[in-house]
Amino acid sequence: MENQLLDLALLIRSDTEPSRMVYLATLASRLGFSAVHVEVPVGENLDPESIVRLIEAAEPAMLVVDDGAVALGIVRSTDLEEISRVRAQLDASEDSRPLIVAVPVSIGRTINEAVARADRESRFTGAAHPRECGIFGDFEDAQLQVLELARAGCEVLLIDIPDESDVADLLAQIRALVVGATPALFSD
Repeated sequence: MENQLLDLALLIRSDTEPSRMVYLATLASRLGFSAVHVEVPVGENLDPESIVRLIEAAEPAMLVVDDGAVALGIVRSTDLEEISRVRAQLDASEDSRPLIVAVPVSIGRTINEAVARADRESRFTGAAHPRECGIFGDFEDAQLQVLELARAGCEVLLIDIPDESDVADLLAQIRALVVGATPALFSD
């Protein structure tokens, strides 16, 4: 596998149509994501048939049922101090689980494309906007943000993206943030 700065995981929202869930899991798998997290509200379950379809679509990525609960080793913001604090906690307790940063993402080839993607996603408002708590901007801005997350101790980037018609292009852009030149920049 090519040199990679962080592992990637994709969050699929619970209100996504089942066939779209399979499509997104397949894209994540083909792009080398390590996991697909399927959001399931507390007290609800995915039916076994859906789970089997998603496992097959995500292969070889791991399928995770994610209820959004607070969990050790998951930071749900890009607050670098919080990420560093959680990293230090994991290290001090000799906990080998990876530190996951779970955030919304809206990037584009230009800042205007990133803004348009975020503005079309009804979930990305106020404090939940990627500009406030996630990764946002053009590719170079996003690349710098990912480098900062890695330096703070992030090992897995769990992304929540706008589900648009060009989702495959967006996922490929996000993949490019952690491979290629980015790992070389990390060592600088």
